[in-house]
Amino acid sequence: MSHTQTTAAYTGGTGFSELELITPILEALETEGYSEPTEIQVRAIPVLLAGDDLLGTAQTGGGKTAAFVLPMLQSLSVARQLERTFDEPPAAPARGARSRRNRRDNAGTRTAHPERLAGLPRRAAEAARPTALILAPTRELAMQISQSVSAYGARLRVRHTVVYGGASKNTQATELARRPEVLVATPGRLLDFVSEKKVTLEDVRYLVLDEADRMLDMGFIPDVRRLVAMTAQKRQTALFSATMPREIADLAAGILSNPVRIECERGSMRVEAIDQSVMFVDQPDKLALLMNLIEQQQMYRAIVFTRTKHRASRLARALNKQNIDSDAIHGDKTQNARIRALEAFKKGKIQVLVATDVAARGIDVDSISHVINFELPGEADAETYVHRIGRTGRAGAVGSAVSFCSRDELGSLRAIENLIKTPVRVDRNHEFHFEVPAAMPRPASNGRRSPNPPRPGRARGRGYGGGPGRSARAGRG
Repeated sequence: MSHTQTTAAYTGGTGFSELELITPILEALETEGYSEPTEIQVRAIPVLLAGDDLLGTAQTGGGKTAAFVLPMLQSLSVARQLERTFDEPPAAPARGARSRRNRRDNAGTRTAHPERLAGLPRRAAEAARPTALILAPTRELAMQISQSVSAYGARLRVRHTVVYGGASKNTQATELARRPEVLVATPGRLLDFVSEKKVTLEDVRYLVLDEADRMLDMGFIPDVRRLVAMTAQKRQTALFSATMPREIADLAAGILSNPVRIECERGSMRVEAIDQSVMFVDQPDKLALLMNLIEQQQMYRAIVFTRTKHRASRLARALNKQNIDSDAIHGDKTQNARIRALEAFKKGKIQVLVATDVAARGIDVDSISHVINFELPGEADAETYVHRIGRTGRAGAVGSAVSFCSRDELGSLRAIENLIKTPVRVDRNHEFHFEVPAAMPRPASNGRRSPNPPRPGRARGRGYGGGPGRSARAGRG
């Protein structure tokens, strides 16, 4: 049974030092340029440091990774110090006795403190025994979490590695042989290594399931249940999900013990910080509208979402032909190609990243100016819309999300509006607009205004509200 935190609304102003984090972690945060925690961090870190289980509902981009990585690293560090305290060697024996003991040790018949060998790799045939396990639905998200573990734990010398599909198993097996304390993994690849006896989970005392709703979408829940059953019975578990469908609630009830439930920013469907608009346009005209929009709104770092891998590749090629530097990431791309595309996007070498939903999970890029839904998610997958637009408007910034809606996507738009409980503002100021039949029901406005409501009197096809002073080619280098 869970209980929900009823703390006052988060207003900011709390520093990391007030969260009782240890000095090495505070120094790592300062090195990374973080000075003030986000809402999910302020609310989750004390709960996890206290040893409680946690069920967290938080929208994408709110600093969720640090919310579970920081307390996990601190708990591991404290536990390690306690082990060292209780494992201090006895007083030094007489010289002759020490000489005799050393001879026995060297002969392999006695080792006083085998724990001191913990930092050395075991034989390859011996299974890794991680103490902390973080499960993520996609390789991109797993890699991003692993990078966070490395950055935040830089002064703690925590051994960690990441395993995921689509990469060399031999290389990952070599890393597992180094006995990581923290293991980040996708469910499928981890099950492979468990079946091959490369890793055992019976020592896992800290368990995190990140983006559990996306694991549900991808069919991983049976694998997750199998993996969780392999971990220690006495463990601390945290589950994070942007949404809470019945299947995830059932999973949480089965693996969490009296968890504290945290719902940040009134739940995961809060999207008021993002200027949302929809443009009604027939499918054949979408490419022309996209190119006009990129130029007129002066988009310098935009993600464009498509529903298929084929369309993502084709769209990226079409944009490049129009001198709009672009690349695509999707499941058919090799891992190296996806990494190169993400790095180029982060560094501003490409202006537009075209992505499918699964490939985009784990993208962690600051200052994304726009998210464009070239195609809307299907009616049964409306929650994907929230995941998509959450790539912009992060950490309190105002973002912009534009959706292209053709006549056969009106049902998808209706499902999205029902989910977020507010109509998406219609932008008619483009040459491809068509009027929606009045019979299409749309939710009544909840009284909230978009951060950037449309200004009256704009010329048709112009004035999309882009920021001043930057051309469509800006932000490169």
